[in-house]
Amino acid sequence: METRFEAAKSAIDGQERQLRELGSEIWRNPELGKQEIRAHKILTAFLREQGFEVEEQFIHPTGFHASYGKKDEGTYHVCLLCEYDALPQLGHASGHNLVAEVCVAAGIGIKAGIAAGDRVIGKVTVVGSPDKEGNGTKADLVNQQFFKDVDFVMTVQPYMANISKPLFLQVMRVQLKYEGKTSHASCQPWEARNALDAAVLCYTNISVLRQQLKPHMQIHGIINNGGLRPNIIPGETEMKIYLRARDHIDMAILTQKANAAFVAAGKATGCETHFDFTENPYSALLSNTPMADVYQRQAESLGLQFTGDVDLLTTSCGSTDTGNISHIVPCILPTFAIGTDASYQSEAFAEACGTEEAHNASILASKAVALTALEVMSKPELMEEIKNVSRADSPTAPLTLWP
Repeated sequence: METRFEAAKSAIDGQERQLRELGSEIWRNPELGKQEIRAHKILTAFLREQGFEVEEQFIHPTGFHASYGKKDEGTYHVCLLCEYDALPQLGHASGHNLVAEVCVAAGIGIKAGIAAGDRVIGKVTVVGSPDKEGNGTKADLVNQQFFKDVDFVMTVQPYMANISKPLFLQVMRVQLKYEGKTSHASCQPWEARNALDAAVLCYTNISVLRQQLKPHMQIHGIINNGGLRPNIIPGETEMKIYLRARDHIDMAILTQKANAAFVAAGKATGCETHFDFTENPYSALLSNTPMADVYQRQAESLGLQFTGDVDLLTTSCGSTDTGNISHIVPCILPTFAIGTDASYQSEAFAEACGTEEAHNASILASKAVALTALEVMSKPELMEEIKNVSRADSPTAPLTLWP
């Protein structure tokens, strides 16, 4: 196994300059979800140069699939989830340029480790999954049965600390619309039914509701259409609301409370209330403990230090569509520190994701991912433990039947 480990680290070190440039190129040219044309092009070209079998436009126009190796009886298939979309105005404030860098680098390392041993241990696939910050596309991979022959899944997230089992919440997105009646604000305001009042009252209802919510029940939103002109009482307004919770039970309770707040605002202002839950809600992440323990041990062997700060360990890192996958396939999504205390998804964090320190951290994280994968693939008893824990943790897994 040590031979495979050394081959993996050497392969990543040998491509360090190219990997840094790849991550920097994506950082300098941020693209919104499902518009990641440039990132798609450079990632697929690089993986093809490294000897991967690449399929471009996989499921989505900016998705891809790059694999090496072969899965037979007694061997294992690891999948690395590569993200590369950016945020409006903020650029790579989620650090997806670094996620792409880590996943590609880890793929190169695992490929070298597979080839270095005296027996075949399996297959590695890097999957490009666009639009994580939008409506997500990983659920489409599930629906297309891509994970039918995948044994375990790994990806990462840049952050302010190294955490092997971070907290990611379930999220539901709501498109909310109030319809009233327009009128001139000075001439005949009594003829109107003010849809902006409905939106403001809804926002106030949500703010009041927060006082009675559990710590990991969250609601946040914006008024994205508040009217046309000050002298026209708005007849239509729109809001975008996110609901987050730790599990499906809490989400059901939260949804019921939020619906009451939505409808009450419409009734109080005489407006009609319309709301739709968007497709592909993100499930809470189920981190596989045995695999996360291996990752932390391997990362520590490379010099990474993991936080013991209780606040960081219990604070939500947001939500991810990797959560959907974690309910059907053993999965980990550790965070790795990039040398900043800046808030995640802030302008300062976006700047930090383009620094030399962040790229150095990405190289170390990629080695930890590669060594973890190779250890799991080399130890059938460990793989069995990982699968047993996954089946016990997820109520969804037994209900997922592959045709």
